[in-house]
Amino acid sequence: MGKAVAETMGFEVNPVSLSEQIEAFIRESARSLGREGAVLGLSGGLDSAVTAVLTVRSLGPELVHLVYLPDRDSNPEHKAHARLLATQLGIPLQLLNISATARAMKTYRILPLNWIPGRNLRVFAVEKARPSFLEHNDDRLFSDRLNPSGGSWLARGNAYGMAKSRIRMATLYQYAEVRNLMVVGAANRTEWLTGTFAHWGIDHCADIMPVLHLYRTQIEQLAPFLGIPEEIRNKPADPDLFPARLDKSQLLGGFEVTDQILNRLESGADPAALAAVYDPVEVAHIADLYQASRYMRETPYHL
Repeated sequence: MGKAVAETMGFEVNPVSLSEQIEAFIRESARSLGREGAVLGLSGGLDSAVTAVLTVRSLGPELVHLVYLPDRDSNPEHKAHARLLATQLGIPLQLLNISATARAMKTYRILPLNWIPGRNLRVFAVEKARPSFLEHNDDRLFSDRLNPSGGSWLARGNAYGMAKSRIRMATLYQYAEVRNLMVVGAANRTEWLTGTFAHWGIDHCADIMPVLHLYRTQIEQLAPFLGIPEEIRNKPADPDLFPARLDKSQLLGGFEVTDQILNRLESGADPAALAAVYDPVEVAHIADLYQASRYMRETPYHL
């Protein structure tokens, strides 16, 4: 960053009191909804891991179901980490593969990857093709995806990934409704304010979102207190929707500065004033994401 990083006052959390507050919210939500327990889609990432531990602390392991929803493109590392956390919590991990549903919806035909055998070869093909087929293969990718040209490779890639997130959501709700469970989502405030989540997907649709008020940097502070394994805490924030690794932190310019800018934008700060404190390019990037993704937080529009 070309300019000094602003103070992080207000972002430090008290893990004991914060955990107690969230756990009470989860318990009261289950009671109010009349549910007999809770289910989470465990991705192997930090957000769902933190949310899972808080839910177990709140309701007890006997009332919590953990479901991993991979497809043919999923990184096996995430499955290993999901299983690691489930084992630590003493809860069986349910595996519900969504590949057959995605195939029936012709999702895999949206991109020309269907003929490439094996995930490793698809990863190689995607990484090689991205610079040629995307207008910006850098931190502008998130901004571009919010308003792509119809039929473009970016629009097709967006549909490819979002379809799988929505299949996961529908699968998780079916699992929950059969068992009268509360669906617990794991979205955080950083992705909510930047639109780096799947609209109407598994990280958008849930009965409750216990950590939606927490920025990613605050979740990172809470994780050690909750005993989240280092393997999960230290890996990139990857949505695992494509046969390639996407690091949200890298594409946002780092969570620490992004969270500070977002916090001030949400409080009504003028981007021009923020540019005097932070890198102006970074401020413009985050402000653009904040505004361009507003519809995702407000739709469906209605009279």
